[in-house]
Amino acid sequence: MFFSFEGVSIFYKRHLGVGEPIVLMHGWGGSNVSFSGVYEYLCGYNRDVIALDFPGFGGSDMPLENWGINDYARCVDALIKALKIRKATLVGHSFGGRVALCLSDFDWVKSIVLIDSAGLKPRFSLKKAILIGRYKRAKKAGKDVSNFGSPDYLALTAPMKSVFVRVVNTYLDDKLGNITCPVLIIWGRKDRETPPYMARKLKRKIKGSVLLYLDGGHFAYVENQIKFNRILVEFTGGEAEC
Repeated sequence: MFFSFEGVSIFYKRHLGVGEPIVLMHGWGGSNVSFSGVYEYLCGYNRDVIALDFPGFGGSDMPLENWGINDYARCVDALIKALKIRKATLVGHSFGGRVALCLSDFDWVKSIVLIDSAGLKPRFSLKKAILIGRYKRAKKAGKDVSNFGSPDYLALTAPMKSVFVRVVNTYLDDKLGNITCPVLIIWGRKDRETPPYMARKLKRKIKGSVLLYLDGGHFAYVENQIKFNRILVEFTGGEAEC
């Protein structure tokens, strides 16, 4: 199914089951397929579940070049309102967690599950500082800098690169202390993309939040699919009857 947000066509799928909806939001570079195992599991218990493709990924259109993280949040809000949903649980992996943090103060958000979430300002990294210094010197000298950047960045089209830069440079640390809905934090013990110190900061700053670790890295929820699914169902109110 598709819905339109400010001229951008966005793909989503929904199993209209019982209970308040669970919205699955994938990471950067992924799509609704990233949550296929979770989606099918929830369908098996006849839960109401939605999985979307963020603009720029999967079956959705490209976002406008001036988009930032708040625009992604607004498009999720528009979907929720278009479907006339009163309350929903947000489940966000990595970039999807960043979007969930942006939406944390919206009145329709019942609870949030953050999976190896992005959105926090990282600690100082000497290695990163050196790379940035090299980039700035090369650019100032008029050299080709098209090969500078992370693999995620280099894989993008020119318009999406500007969106990516805007998104990753927007930090949401200041929102954490104001989150009042229940929050479950699930993290891979060996995550190198969003290291475990970020999980600990989320736990410390979000009052009443719960932190659970899974074996594995940034995609530990996939590596431990059965365990993750059970945790999610329990957090969202138990297994619904088929």
